[in-house]
Amino acid sequence: MKMKSEDYATLKAAMVPFMAVHPCKREEYHKAGMSDARFAWDVLYASRYNMRELYRYLNDSHIQTALVRIVVEEHRAWNVSGGAA
Repeated sequence: MKMKSEDYATLKAAMVPFMAVHPCKREEYHKAGMSDARFAWDVLYASRYNMRELYRYLNDSHIQTALVRIVVEEHRAWNVSGGAA
């Protein structure tokens, strides 16, 4: 992954609150035939995260890798903790 670790942490911090409030959304996306990538981009949009700095050194593919990783990590943490990531 090409994203700097500090940018990844900031991005994750922006996305996690939305995912915590809507824990079943990912499954709803899957049932509708949509991917984790689509869910991740929608969560990012909902978070209102300012992407300007990321686009100075990353492209959409690099950003999407980080977004999907965040979604998968949070989903895994949610399942392990029994409902609270």
